[in-house]
Amino acid sequence: MTLSPWSCSFVYAVGINTPPDEPPHEMAAFHEFYDAHLGDVVARNPGFVCAERYELAQVDPPPGPWPRWLAVYGLDGEEAARRFAEQVTGPPEERPVYPPGPSPWRRMEPVWRLIWQRTAWTGRDVSAGRVALIGIDPAAESGEREIADFDDFYTRVHLPEIIAAFGYDRGSRFERWREFRHPEPGCPAYLALYEAEAAPPVPAPGTVSLTPGPPAWEGRTVSWRVKYDRITK
Repeated sequence: MTLSPWSCSFVYAVGINTPPDEPPHEMAAFHEFYDAHLGDVVARNPGFVCAERYELAQVDPPPGPWPRWLAVYGLDGEEAARRFAEQVTGPPEERPVYPPGPSPWRRMEPVWRLIWQRTAWTGRDVSAGRVALIGIDPAAESGEREIADFDDFYTRVHLPEIIAAFGYDRGSRFERWREFRHPEPGCPAYLALYEAEAAPPVPAPGTVSLTPGPPAWEGRTVSWRVKYDRITK
């Protein structure tokens, strides 16, 4: 099975929107270019090892300007993430130069540019066709002990419960490592990712009972819940 970017220790996520008025032939050129661009980015950035693309499938409340297109790059460690972050924030002349691309690429609107660090996971490796992403912050003003309780509960209890209840194959947790771009009020501190080979069935209302957590969990803030379908082969 091909390595998934979500299996890597660091993940660079780029979310964009394209203009709604682009004709079908231009969007076909966009997809062809973007698929090639993934390989170009991996080749030009040391420590980048794999990449995938996704299309937005579902947005749950709260609403927001979430990207329709998501590209995810797997990095082989913190050194690669640090080197890339320095390049991105350094002089423009030191950054790789990529082809200009077709009209939708030139007119696209960047929404997310983030690096996440993977901290925990449970379940089995899977070639995911559907992923669910949840951006979350612990309760405001939580101290170190409260955060530790939050992390322990999230990893040991909540991830396995969600996998069992909603039919996902793997659940992973990430921490925000670097934010380059995100809509206000900024990127949440944590990302939960749930992967499935195909869109899992939705449980009937009232059939799922989840364990209550510590105060930092019960007072958490969820910035977004979005689901994406993989569009790379």
